[in-house]
Amino acid sequence: MFFGIFSNLSPFAKVIFSLFIIFLSLLFTLMIGTIIAIPIFGINFFTNPEILSDIKNPDYIPFFKYFQIVQSVGIFIIPPLIAAKLFNNNKTENYYRFDINPGYIIILLTLIVMFTIQPLINLLIEINNKMVFPESLKNIETWMKQSEQNATELSNSFLIMKSTGAFILNIFMMAIIPAIGEELLFRGLFQRLLKEWTGNIHLSIIITAIAFSAMHLQFYGFIPRCLLGALFGYLLLWTGSIWVPIFAHFINNATAVIISYLSQRGIVDESYESFGNFGNNYIAIILSVIVTVIILYYIFKHREVSSIEIE
Repeated sequence: MFFGIFSNLSPFAKVIFSLFIIFLSLLFTLMIGTIIAIPIFGINFFTNPEILSDIKNPDYIPFFKYFQIVQSVGIFIIPPLIAAKLFNNNKTENYYRFDINPGYIIILLTLIVMFTIQPLINLLIEINNKMVFPESLKNIETWMKQSEQNATELSNSFLIMKSTGAFILNIFMMAIIPAIGEELLFRGLFQRLLKEWTGNIHLSIIITAIAFSAMHLQFYGFIPRCLLGALFGYLLLWTGSIWVPIFAHFINNATAVIISYLSQRGIVDESYESFGNFGNNYIAIILSVIVTVIILYYIFKHREVSSIEIE
C-alpha cells in the first residue's frame, strides 16, 4: 500500500527523510530492546546508569553485546529496508542489487584484495595514529582520543572468547550484521541517493566513505576506514552487486575475530592488530599495493553496467 509513496521526493529530501527513519528506528529498537533486556539480564541502566561506563566488567559483556546487536539492527538494517519500500516501486532486492550474481571469480578476487590491501591499511593506521592537533584544538583532540580509547576497550572486551559459542556470536555480531547492515545503509542507500543528488558517482562514493568512517567515532583510524569505504563503494559500482561489498566488509571484520580467537587458543602467535603489518618493510607494502591495484583493475575492466551508475 505504501510502496513507493515517496519515490517522487527530491534526492536531498530522501537523504533527510532517511536520517529521520534512522532516528525513529533506533529509538524504537532501543525501547523494545530495553524492555526485553531487563528480565533477561536483570540489568536496568535507567536506574543504574553507571553500568554503561563499566565496559571492562565481564559480567556485563553479554549485556553490551546484546545492545550492540540491537543498536546495529536499529541503525543499519531496518532503516534501509524501510527506505527501499518508500522510495522504490520495485522489489527491495532490485533496489539494492541483491538480484545480481557477481560470480565466483569476482568473489575470489575480492577475498584476495581484502588480504593484499591489509599492509597498506596498517601503514595508514600507523600514520593516522601520529595525528597531532594544534593547541587551539586541544579539547577536540582530547575528546577524539577518549572516544578512540572507549571504542578500543569495548572491542577488546568483545574479542575475549572463552568458548566456541562466544566465537560464533562475535562472528554474527561483529562481522555478519555490520557487513550486511552498513553496506545496505551506506553503499546501498546513501551512495545511491548522493549519486542522484550530486549527479557524480565518484563524489557520492567519497562522501559516503567519509560518512562511513566518521560514523564509527574512531578518529585515529579514520583514514584507513575511509579508504575501505571507498573500496566498498567502487566494488559496488564496478560489479553492480551489493553482495561484493558485503562480502569484502565481512572478510575485513571476520579476520579480526578469527585471528583473536586463534590467538587466544594458542593456535597462532600474532594478534589481529599485527596481522598483515610489515612494519618498515616498504618493499613488501609496495608489492602488496601493486597486486591490489592489478586485481582491482581486472574487476574494473570486467565491470557490469550498474543501475546505481546510470540512474
